[in-house]
Amino acid sequence: MAVHGSTAQLPGPSQPLDGRRLYEAGAWSSALEAFERADSAEPLPGADLMLTAFSAYLLGLEDRSIALFGRAFRDFLGAHDDAAAARSAFWLGFAHDARGDRGRAEAWGRRLAAIVEEAGLSAERALLLSGMGHRALASPDPAETRRALGLSREAALIAHAARDTDTEVFSRLSTGWALLRLGSDAEGLAELDEAMATVTAGEVSTPIVNGVAYCSVISASLRAKDLSRAREWTSAATDWCARNQELVPFRGQCLVHRAEVKMLDGDWPGALEEAARAAERLLPADAGLASYQLGELHRLTGRFAEAEDAYRRANSAGRRPEPGLMLLRLAQGRVDVASTSARRLAAELTRRSEREDFLPAYVEVMAAAGDSEAACAGAEELSRLAEKAEGGRPGVGGVLTARALTAQGTARCAAGEAAQAVQTLREASLAWHRLGLPYLEARTRAVLGRCYAALGDNEAAALETDAARAAFGALGAAPDLAALPARTAGGGAVAAGGRAASSAGPLTEREVQVVRLVAAGLTNRGIAKELVLSEKTVARHLANVYAKLGIASRAAATAYAYDHGLL
Repeated sequence: MAVHGSTAQLPGPSQPLDGRRLYEAGAWSSALEAFERADSAEPLPGADLMLTAFSAYLLGLEDRSIALFGRAFRDFLGAHDDAAAARSAFWLGFAHDARGDRGRAEAWGRRLAAIVEEAGLSAERALLLSGMGHRALASPDPAETRRALGLSREAALIAHAARDTDTEVFSRLSTGWALLRLGSDAEGLAELDEAMATVTAGEVSTPIVNGVAYCSVISASLRAKDLSRAREWTSAATDWCARNQELVPFRGQCLVHRAEVKMLDGDWPGALEEAARAAERLLPADAGLASYQLGELHRLTGRFAEAEDAYRRANSAGRRPEPGLMLLRLAQGRVDVASTSARRLAAELTRRSEREDFLPAYVEVMAAAGDSEAACAGAEELSRLAEKAEGGRPGVGGVLTARALTAQGTARCAAGEAAQAVQTLREASLAWHRLGLPYLEARTRAVLGRCYAALGDNEAAALETDAARAAFGALGAAPDLAALPARTAGGGAVAAGGRAASSAGPLTEREVQVVRLVAAGLTNRGIAKELVLSEKTVARHLANVYAKLGIASRAAATAYAYDHGLL
């Protein structure tokens, strides 16, 4: 996609060469200053106004960039440069769409269409079709998705013939997403790879295209449950952002994706930091993604009040709070509430991608509610989805298969079929281990330990439970730690209904009180309120606990409380 307009519009050597050089070097702040100095001396022509607008956009100055794109558009119209005017109209539509101004974006799409049709432009028709395809993807209607596929494919062909790599990349991204939504995951991911090959080869002319492409392919990889691909592109995007320190757009969306990958990999503090930063940077309409991710992290670490608040913010921003909120209710012991939500959602959620993410949680809730028939039905459906999605994609991460195996084992265990569940759960545990997903592996091993205990194999049960305990402690998964059976004095797990003898060890009575409240998931502020102390005093007690026990986290304190029968 040419960004300079026609060659006839290029200024002579006496005009702002510094701004152009700085823009090409990625020094967008300096480029913007240079362009604005030149503009104050003599109004810039359309080509340089476009570069100034790109510089402002990349620095997060959206209002200024839109004003500059508008000036460029008018300059090109005045010079009767229809092709350049069409391109500036496209970018005006893009900028408005990115900030959620759908009406204005569509208005500029119509201006673009009028210019292309009236001037009989051929190459710029790719811009028109690409924008139409992108807008069609916003609809949940499968017919619109098929329409988006056709428009995007036609746009990519025209752009390729015109050697307009920017528009070709945009069009291939839309093509890939349309294929994913229509269930053709392998073909969709291949289309996205083609777009990324152009990006990583340095063949695009506008850095905005790079940002859109990285965010799009990471999001698509996560949607397709292809974790190796998501990790690869997340690493590449992180490196690109690091090389472009001034970049402001895309960091919010990319931070959400990076938070998801870090959470799966077990770096929960890093994931929390990324998600919190994303929530600050995203537009209100998109902040639900980051809020939901924050809710997941708070839920997993036992900060239930913060999790509930985050899920509510996600819901307010238009992001459904389930299945996270449903699992929060389960963790809070509100099984009836969780099962009611699970049954409602089982009827509401119909898309394949929704079912893939919902069914593992559904099986867990139904098993906890004692409805083993519903749990088994959910596990069978998930197995069918996994076979259909991953059967034609050899070498893919196998996340859905691992989920299906875990669900099958959980359902069988709930149905009293411990012997059959053990083999399935062992396969699931190994699958999560190969995928490098420590939390999901630990969760599976915890269920496996319960199955071994039900079969009377206490030694095997203790081995699996201890492995889960170590992983949960390292992750900071306080609720999961709390749900594990306590160890006996000899290190084995206590049988159901039993508990190790209480032993406070070196702790004072007040320190025991603090540890108990930590294990209950209270923050320092909550503990202070409960014990009528200052937060500073609570922090001092907790520091003493850490020093006496040789530990360094609230999760480890929670594990100590359960291991020593303090609860």
